[in-house]
Amino acid sequence: MTQNTNQQPPGYYPRPTFYEEDSIDIKRYISLFLSNWYWFAIALFISISITYGINRWSEKVYIVSSTLLIKDDQFGGGISAMENFIPGGDIFRNHQNLQNELGILKSYSLNYKVMCKLPEFWVSYTSVGRRRIAESRMYKSSPFTVVFDTLADQLKNVAVSIELLPGSKYRMQIGENIDTVMKFGGTYRSSLFKFSIEGSNNYKFIDDASNRYYFLFESIEGLANRYRSRLSVAPIQEEASLVNISISGNSARQQADYLNMLMEVYIDDGLELKNKTADKSIEFINDQLGLITDSLTTAEDRLEQFRSRHSLINLSSEGVLIQSRLERFETEKYDLELQQKYYQYLKEYLDNRENTGDIISPSILGVTDPNLSRLVVELATFQKQKTQLAFNLSGDQPAFSHIDANIENTRESLMEIIKSGINNISRLIENTEEKINEIEIQINGLPETERNLIRIQREFDLNNSVYTYLLEKRAEAGIARASNVSDNRIIDEALTFNSSRIKPKIRQNYLMAIILGLAIPLFLIILIDFLNNKILDRKDIEKVTDVPIIGFIGHSSTKSELPIIDTPGSALAESFRSIRTSLKYFGPSEESKVIVITSTISGEGKTFVSLNLASIISLLGKKVLLVGLDMRKPRLHKVLNVDNSVGLSSYLIGEIDFGAAVVSTKIDNLYFTPSGQAPPNPAELIESEYMIKFLDNARKDFDYIILDTPPVAIVTDTLLLASQTDINFFVIRQRFSSKNTLSLINELASRGELKNLSILINDINLSGYYGYGLRYGNSIGYGGYHYGYNLYGGYGYRGYGNNNRNGDYYTGRSV
Repeated sequence: MTQNTNQQPPGYYPRPTFYEEDSIDIKRYISLFLSNWYWFAIALFISISITYGINRWSEKVYIVSSTLLIKDDQFGGGISAMENFIPGGDIFRNHQNLQNELGILKSYSLNYKVMCKLPEFWVSYTSVGRRRIAESRMYKSSPFTVVFDTLADQLKNVAVSIELLPGSKYRMQIGENIDTVMKFGGTYRSSLFKFSIEGSNNYKFIDDASNRYYFLFESIEGLANRYRSRLSVAPIQEEASLVNISISGNSARQQADYLNMLMEVYIDDGLELKNKTADKSIEFINDQLGLITDSLTTAEDRLEQFRSRHSLINLSSEGVLIQSRLERFETEKYDLELQQKYYQYLKEYLDNRENTGDIISPSILGVTDPNLSRLVVELATFQKQKTQLAFNLSGDQPAFSHIDANIENTRESLMEIIKSGINNISRLIENTEEKINEIEIQINGLPETERNLIRIQREFDLNNSVYTYLLEKRAEAGIARASNVSDNRIIDEALTFNSSRIKPKIRQNYLMAIILGLAIPLFLIILIDFLNNKILDRKDIEKVTDVPIIGFIGHSSTKSELPIIDTPGSALAESFRSIRTSLKYFGPSEESKVIVITSTISGEGKTFVSLNLASIISLLGKKVLLVGLDMRKPRLHKVLNVDNSVGLSSYLIGEIDFGAAVVSTKIDNLYFTPSGQAPPNPAELIESEYMIKFLDNARKDFDYIILDTPPVAIVTDTLLLASQTDINFFVIRQRFSSKNTLSLINELASRGELKNLSILINDINLSGYYGYGLRYGNSIGYGGYHYGYNLYGGYGYRGYGNNNRNGDYYTGRSV
């Protein structure tokens, strides 16, 4: 006969081994989310409602853009008209750097000039909705207009509320103190305001409209700072001088007007800067003309009087020759003196260190020194660059220090050239004067009348030639100034119909609302699940311990302590029947069984389980003795309505016999031993020989003895009876028992003190936050068999099968 090597010794009950997976339990979380679908529904409703309010009542914001071409010297700027008309006219060129120009467009000084030219920006109008929730900025569309004296001071940034009334009237409120009704056209005067309100051409009172508005006076300084802070200026691509200028605001039309005025003022400023040098040159020439005009008039009068008096028309040939030589040297001397004046002007210019680059070109006054012309152009360029930087940077920036150093070096070089030039011109003037003196000696040899005529004619011709020369130079500078055009030009004006709305972004807002409405509850559910330390799911147990689960008891929706008797057809009663069936696989089948019902702490339902398990077994015709072993805090006698004055404690101290300790109940085959009066030493009584005798007597008369013991984590009464018991049930309550309970169960199982230790899960609730009840099923191990029971399902075939794993057999069944 072949011996079965897989046979185990009697009393061995193999426990199934559970393997914890490292991966995330997707099904667990899907079940978790689905069971809490209303969280998502509430969150979605709230987020979408808020988004609807934002999209409905928030102010609309538009972005408007324009395009400006800026000629950058680095990439080849245009040539100034002064360069075409005047040799060396490079000094008249407006030297530009793209980055500096971008900074100028965003500068406070330029934007201040823009706001000074936009008086319609000085008063802002806002309409108020009927519910006083929505507000909308108005620009050139208000039903009324505020007319005010621009020279009078108005209190800035204080809202003046207007409510339009029938009959061309309005109600005006300012703060809490001013509340008055006025007619359109009437002037309001106070120490803070002076204005009148005129109805617009399209004004019409509408009864069912809000008719509520407010306006406030804006400061030009505040407007300049606010608009330049929102302004975006950037090249359309790297190293391009075509610039895109954009700004966002509540009124597309208003932002377009601002951009167009900004570009217009910027171009005008650039042209004005170019014309400053030409104006300086014309001014200098006019000063010289003013000096020479009087001399020319006087000389002309003297010549005319002399000829009239002496009836002399022509000179002799010798006189003509002498006069020609004299005029040539006199003209040469005057040219030198004019150059000397330029050097003096340039020296004074350098002594004034606050100049901005408006230097007169040397070539205008005949100075042809190339080094001087080069240095003058460099100085003008550096000074203009410093002026441009001042639009955007403070004076303590490193860029200023670098430019100041260049200006100072150029100034020192120019001073040396000026000193040298003045000395050279002085020598040339002295040489010319010596030649003029030689000619004067020759003139003295001529007849007196001819000699006087030559002197008068010489003075007239000199002044006339100088005058003509200066007129030519002034004409050249004037033509050049008139021919000046800006280096920058508008490519695309800002237009309202090209604007686009950027806020509120309706689709994006609703998408974000849906994402947040799903993400927030999802995150909270996962966080709560992660922080939770209560036993919620069967896997919470299987991950920690391999002690088998004998069954699951549902939540009692009634206040009855005996649902087995009161509602025998309920799902709760069915769960106890399932546990009753499972008891067949525990302990010797032919002997009475001592069953211990315990838990970790009070409140986990061990007394409820003990009473109903005893009742459901007695309904099979089995004699059952229910023993109230919790002598410290007895409760069973109250449920069964039994006197507790005499009971187990009385027996253990020898006051009564076994028969007196056992009483019958109203339930057939169910008997009860109350705990009796609370003794001072219950642990010693339970460990005494009387307790062993009590259990021996009970085994003779009863099929099942169920002991309702105190919590094992509080007292050791349960462990004292370990050798006398056959089955030990550990009650765990869903959403009440801590996961730390499983560590105690593992410790008890590892020591082997409690035979046939199993876990019974109590108070499974299908409703509530987690809703894991559907996932529980009975699972016990006995004699190599694994029995599965789905409490809340229906009858159906799941499958039977043997799986040989280390000699243990598992059979699955679903009911």
